[in-house]
Amino acid sequence: MAQTQEQPRWPEPAKTGARRSVLAADLVIDGDVTSSGPVDVQGNVLGQVRAPEILIGVTGKIGGTVIALDLSVLGHISGAIDARNVSLSASAEVQADVTHERIAIESGAQVEGLLKRLR
Repeated sequence: MAQTQEQPRWPEPAKTGARRSVLAADLVIDGDVTSSGPVDVQGNVLGQVRAPEILIGVTGKIGGTVIALDLSVLGHISGAIDARNVSLSASAEVQADVTHERIAIESGAQVEGLLKRLR
């Protein structure tokens, strides 16, 4: 009988010197994105994004689940967020349930959804 190993809740921290992947503003991805290094989302992703560090830029949009150790949002997310540390800037527009250990929400950020703090 094959035994499946459960995936950890969050990705492992990025290794020192890990290169940052940039999903440019003109890029549309219909599918999942997984990286062992930091990811900057400036374009559109329809699917899951999983990485140790994720920055969703002002032009970035994610329709799906975001899983990260550290998440900074300046753009748009609709779906679900599961991140240890979440930072929502004043320009952030989030329609998602957010599971987190720590969260910072700047004045002006638009958030609609359930916020659940892990202990």
